[in-house]
Amino acid sequence: MSRTFRLALLCGTFAPVGALAQEPTPSPTSHVQVRPEPTPAPATVEETGNLARRSLRSFLRDDESGDGRGIHAGPFLPRVAVLSSGGGPSPVLHLWAPDIGGTPLDFHASAAYSIYKYQYYDMQVGLLPHRDKRLPSIETGTNGLFPLSDIEKTADAPGFNVYASARYRDYPREDFFGVGANTSNDNHTDYRLRDGLYEGIVRFRLSHLSVMGRAGLLKTSILPGQDSGDPNTDTLHTEATAPGLFTGPDFIHTSIGGWLELRDEPGNPHKGAAFGLSFARFNDRNGSAYQFNRASFEGREYLPLGSRRSVIALKQTLSFDDPDEGSAVPFYLRSTLGGGSLLRGYASSRFRDDRLLYLIGEYRFEITPKIEIAAIYEAGKVYRETQDTNLKNLRTGWGAGIRLKSPRKVHVRLDVVHSDEGNRIHLKLGRSF
Repeated sequence: MSRTFRLALLCGTFAPVGALAQEPTPSPTSHVQVRPEPTPAPATVEETGNLARRSLRSFLRDDESGDGRGIHAGPFLPRVAVLSSGGGPSPVLHLWAPDIGGTPLDFHASAAYSIYKYQYYDMQVGLLPHRDKRLPSIETGTNGLFPLSDIEKTADAPGFNVYASARYRDYPREDFFGVGANTSNDNHTDYRLRDGLYEGIVRFRLSHLSVMGRAGLLKTSILPGQDSGDPNTDTLHTEATAPGLFTGPDFIHTSIGGWLELRDEPGNPHKGAAFGLSFARFNDRNGSAYQFNRASFEGREYLPLGSRRSVIALKQTLSFDDPDEGSAVPFYLRSTLGGGSLLRGYASSRFRDDRLLYLIGEYRFEITPKIEIAAIYEAGKVYRETQDTNLKNLRTGWGAGIRLKSPRKVHVRLDVVHSDEGNRIHLKLGRSF
């Protein structure tokens, strides 16, 4: 099935017109000829642009100040973010102190509280991965593939890093539709996720290859959800249909992975490719009921069609969870499809299981260097058995998007995607991939 997407964008600008100076009337008794004052030139749009236009120009710059920190008051950097799908906008306050006292030592901490009472707190100390004095990039959502999403976010930072990290999340309305590919949209429930992650991390970059190893403790509690519009997960599910719902195992985890970065500009790519691979082990501290291995792969390719303005962008994602004999993967740690990142035509976390396959293609066209439109087609599935790693029984979606960009990154994107479960609209900060 193929679709054609056409999007027309009409832009208008209005410049204020300067008032004409009035010619003075000479005095009848004066013998001095009075010449009219010259008429001032009309003010330009650049000089008299309204506040919204000036704010937009400032927002679309790559760096609002020379060192890359953007808006800040000393070490404090206020931001707005979406912590996780369904969490809504959240004000975030960062405490960021790079290169303390002229040493390589860095310190970062942040606190966030969203309009839906999502809470996020973290702290890192050591030699942190960052460029210039820009904030470290950290995965906060529950839909990202751990640890591959964190490896990708730090891939452009140079050098060697070693640091300690602590994170606490309290997400009160996470979505759950059941485990498997054939769950019903009518069985929408929610649960409250509280977890703490405490890790030691080593990372280094050699040329285009970034490698990360990490080990730590993951402690999780599952509580009743707080979305009054949905039933609590524990009212419709048991340990059999939602493993880990009542036991909340703690894990010792270890992982290693790499990211090969070959794109011209990772935040706003027009050509090149990137590939990531990770392996992780989760050991149940309380027994052997929840022990498993995870392998994840991701590829991204960008093919210019004659010029930088016209690009085909492709992405492939695979994730395999392999539980030990007699063990299971907790439902809240299983890979998910649905939401603003993977399979955008469906609700957040609409599908989840031990294995995941996802494919997406976008045709991107830059109307101007700061405005891009895109046609989107995506397909994916979750499944249980390795032999089902094929292109059968895929869920699909198609749609269109518009993005506001600067040379180095995509700042905002708006995507509208259709699937067999209706239309979904996603307004997100940052690129799609």
